[in-house]
Amino acid sequence: MWEAWCIVSGIGIWPRYIEPRLLGVSRFVLPIPELPSALIGLKIAHFSDLHWNHSFSSTLQRKLIRKANALQPDLILFTGDFLCRSALEKKEGLKKTLTSLKAKIGCFAVLGNHDYARFVTVNAQGDYDIAPPSSNIVQGFKRLFHPVPLTGHVTTQAREVGWHAELMTLLKQTPFQLLNNTTQLVSHHGHGINICGLEEYSLGRFHPEIAFKDYDLRYPGIILTHNPDTLKRLKDYPGNLILSGHTHGGQINLSGLWKRFTRIEHLEFKHGLKRVGEKWAYINRGISSTMKFRWFAPPELTLLTLKRSMG
Repeated sequence: MWEAWCIVSGIGIWPRYIEPRLLGVSRFVLPIPELPSALIGLKIAHFSDLHWNHSFSSTLQRKLIRKANALQPDLILFTGDFLCRSALEKKEGLKKTLTSLKAKIGCFAVLGNHDYARFVTVNAQGDYDIAPPSSNIVQGFKRLFHPVPLTGHVTTQAREVGWHAELMTLLKQTPFQLLNNTTQLVSHHGHGINICGLEEYSLGRFHPEIAFKDYDLRYPGIILTHNPDTLKRLKDYPGNLILSGHTHGGQINLSGLWKRFTRIEHLEFKHGLKRVGEKWAYINRGISSTMKFRWFAPPELTLLTLKRSMG
């Protein structure tokens, strides 16, 4: 019924069949104070929210691989939601996609709220909770007609959700190293850079006090976190750049609608380049979504190039 409406409706064709496949590359050059000479020109390819499932567009898959590799990045960083609603479908296709991405230093990732054993989202009371079994269309209409304010509270059952064992096994067969509240020090031209990854906020697993224990303060750092509601909490921790996703850039960017589909506590972090204290932060629009429907929020790869600040 949903597909038929999109086909026959004049306004349904673009957001359902065209814009979700328009993968663009957003490019930024970021000045970093006291950036070591060895890291000047470091290229970071960032993407988020793959939401891989049986209906993932093969056209979009090819574009992602081709465009990401054409950037010749030093690092590829992914900020969560490999899956849709915790279902691992067409797993060989997901594995092929991830193994086709190439970076000179390495590929790193964190998990999103779709990537654990159970899918966690916002319940009818505004709490983070295990999602009830229902279709993406039903969930979309609930958000549209019955929005609820977010409480920031994580239910007990959401906190108790375990790892997605099958996804963990698959990721070990790809170049992507998961960072679960931990920091990895990597080297580029003989100089170190910290890559710090946080676990998912909506499951109550966001623990920067643990993640930064191995952070080497002698070197710059990049922080990965799925949900941008964590950005303000990272303000006083080390690091120069925070990368996030989760919002899909608002997904349906029409006046009066995007706030109903963008389920975050800090709506100012819907999308784009921000300043969080002395840090840069970028919220990526993501590659796909559970509802394959986008309006003025096309899929996005981000290329971030570091330079030394002159001031």
